[in-house]
Amino acid sequence: MSAPNSRLAAVFVVIVAVIVGGAAVAPYALGSEADAGSDPVDVENQQFQPGTILPDETPEEGEITMDSDATGKTILVDVGHQNGVSETELEPLLSTLAENGHRIRFYRGQRTSLNESLRSADAFLVVSPREKFTSDELAGVEAFTDAGGRMLVMGEPPSVQVSGGILFGLGGLQETGPQTASLGSDYGIAYGSGYLYNMETNDNNYKSVFAEPAATTDLTTGVDRVVMREAVPIRTADATRALVGVDGTHLSTTRDPGTYAVVARSGNVTAVGDTDFVTRENAFDADNEVLIGNLADFLVDGEKRSGAPAEPGADEPQRPPTGGNGGAPTPPPRPTPAPA
Repeated sequence: MSAPNSRLAAVFVVIVAVIVGGAAVAPYALGSEADAGSDPVDVENQQFQPGTILPDETPEEGEITMDSDATGKTILVDVGHQNGVSETELEPLLSTLAENGHRIRFYRGQRTSLNESLRSADAFLVVSPREKFTSDELAGVEAFTDAGGRMLVMGEPPSVQVSGGILFGLGGLQETGPQTASLGSDYGIAYGSGYLYNMETNDNNYKSVFAEPAATTDLTTGVDRVVMREAVPIRTADATRALVGVDGTHLSTTRDPGTYAVVARSGNVTAVGDTDFVTRENAFDADNEVLIGNLADFLVDGEKRSGAPAEPGADEPQRPPTGGNGGAPTPPPRPTPAPA
């Protein structure tokens, strides 16, 4: 056999040996037919445990209902003070009121004054106003609630905005927040600074704090706990603290833990320290839908006297007409003497 042919024969023998050897080893590497029905070997990976990585999500289910049997009430919604929430974001609350036979009107601050709009309303809803209320408007709101009208105020933490030419060192960061302080001051309610957070117990985000009832009131009926996505604390004097943050809730400005109120009521006024809970995205988290229904009941359960707030000058006493003699009545004219 020539040299080239002998080399080809050697290569052929090697290839055949590899094929035969692989066939002999395959049953041990891949498992024989007898082992085909046996249980696979469990491989434990302690590093990947989804149950410890993914937080528990709050169930989103339920419906918004009202218990009040009141009908035909008019709710005035403020959108005339550069409010930080759109009408669409309030849809869960407003739709619930409309479906239960109540009228929704919007105050836009264009054709009529706020006080004139309040005269024909039974309740007033104010959400995150960015523009201050005038002194006349505040007086009208106070007269409205004194007459039995209901007011629901929702606020949120202040935000930081860039002012001036910060790129050239001529501006800076300015903190702006809702103008809710004046609305609650006459009722013993004030909105605090900063935001609430909880690093231990939250709904997938440290700013999404849970709140639970602090008192048995109409606002907390049926509520176990609610989720506030970005809440500001409510400080109270004479008001009732209805819902407070759960244990482990802190305030961002001080880092101090505490029992911070997020819903409070003083007579005909209720204040909520969050605006996100009422949106369609969050309305069915935890017991948020129950709280929304309770707030709707609060708005329509009042009995407001008609005509409040009164028109300017309506309460002033009527004065008799005066003449030009220092305020003294003008004497009657002398009779004309008869001709002789």
